[in-house]
Amino acid sequence: MEYHAFHSTSSARTNRWIVASLAANVALVGALLFVGSSREQPASLGAAVRGIPSQCSRPVNVHAAGAGRRGFVTKGLGAIALMGMVQPQESKAGLKFPGTMPSDLGVRGDGSLKTCPSTSNCWSTSAGDASHQSQPFSFSKPTSEAADDLLEVLNSYPKDGQQIDEKTLVDGGGWRMIKNDGGYFQLEFESKKFGFVDDVEFSVQDGTVQYRSASRQGDSDFGVNAYRLNYIAEGLKKKGWSTPGFPLTTAAQR
Repeated sequence: MEYHAFHSTSSARTNRWIVASLAANVALVGALLFVGSSREQPASLGAAVRGIPSQCSRPVNVHAAGAGRRGFVTKGLGAIALMGMVQPQESKAGLKFPGTMPSDLGVRGDGSLKTCPSTSNCWSTSAGDASHQSQPFSFSKPTSEAADDLLEVLNSYPKDGQQIDEKTLVDGGGWRMIKNDGGYFQLEFESKKFGFVDDVEFSVQDGTVQYRSASRQGDSDFGVNAYRLNYIAEGLKKKGWSTPGFPLTTAAQR
């Protein structure tokens, strides 16, 4: 992805566009902060930007504003952007904050995937703690057929995201396949507002599928990663797969 820092250019027109776009986004953040003090925040607000530079059983209101991905953004995004602490990507639709793709994604030598950080916006079959760990999908068919099943379900994911209810839009910014390599699938899912990106991986192995779904930034995700995995698990279940532990909790904090 291409990033653009805030800096002066030789084009007055470009300068005016950047200033206008920044002003509009700061105004939007201010409005969200004002509204957020008295109303619940929808899941489509996306992941919160961090400061500088990584089965659950306790249900929490999925719309509760927290200090993480969706909560923090409404409080600090305007100030951070003005200070130049983040480098947003310019877009005709406004500024986006996709973050940086982790450099250590992929299948390890033992077949596992990347674990989860301490934040509550990640699920992984390779996580080492109960609050982030989920169980692999399992199947009883040739691995090549299982890979075809999984790819079909992934391709069925709505390009405009899941409309959970009138306030909750998950992955409204769309998704894209980054890698399809011999039963390994890597995807990016984007929020509609602010363009926050989540990294998702699947690895088809003998009888099971390992997976990981995690936000690049912030702490809380308002259940977005769980909503996404639940959709995929349901699609695989319809194809005769076993999906133990699903549906995952969509609690904002775990």
